This record gives sequence, C-alpha cells and structure tokens, in this order.
Amino acid sequence: MKYAILFIFLTFFIITAASEKEKGYKTPVLVKAVGAKAVLENGSVKISWKKYTRGDLLFYKVVKSKTNKNPVYPEDGYIFYTTDENITSFYDKEIEEGVWYYRVCVITKGKERWVSEVIQVNVKKESAESKVPTEKDF
Repeated sequence: MKYAILFIFLTFFIITAASEKEKGYKTPVLVKAVGAKAVLENGSVKISWKKYTRGDLLFYKVVKSKTNKNPVYPEDGYIFYTTDENITSFYDKEIEEGVWYYRVCVITKGKERWVSEVIQVNVKKESAESKVPTEKDF
C-alpha cells in the first residue's frame, strides 16, 4: 500500500513538473519600466504597476513569497492575475507580520516573462490588523 501511494505521488509530481515545463515560458527578464510599487494601506498591501501597451499581453501575474527573495511566475505560483491590460493594481488582503517579497510578471502571448524589480514589504503586526473605522472615516 505504501508503495502504491508513493508511486501515485511520484507520478503526479512528474506529470505536474512536465506540464509546467511544457508551458514553455522563456527566461524571466528584469524590466524596471514595469514600475511596480507597494504601499501598506488599511490593513492591505497595495501593489501597482504601469500599463503594458504592446498589445501582446497574455496576463499580469503578481507573485509573493515569504522565503524566496526573487519570486517569479510560475515557479512561485501567483496571488493575483488578470488578462485586462487596464487593471494595474491589486490589494493583497491576506497579509501577515514579517518580510514579504512581491513581484509583477508581465506574461506575453509569445511566452516572454517581463518581470518587475522585487518589492520587499515589511509588515508589522499593527499593519496586518484591520483598523476599526473612526469618525474621520465617514
């Protein structure tokens, strides 16, 4: 039984790895012009970037990592994506205390990966907690 489970797991792992490779993404290229920025705002991290205008956008992917100082899609997954070139920001509401690394990846129809600089965000406990609205909020 142990061997059957191990075989199934290894088969799944090999198929998954092969399917990721088959996607054929090109080596990521750092493009500072992506202009990605991050700010802590109302218990969220707002990630924003400049609009990509070449017309070959497949999607924007925002990646986040606690441990990898150089995250990239698809190796590090993603927390947000859109195919709409006009959407140029995302609010990460799933934040926890600590240092986090964010990056915006512009994926083209030709499988290029234009990536922003990595944004390091240091979330302190009070930033991770949503604040109760006060009189000035209304």
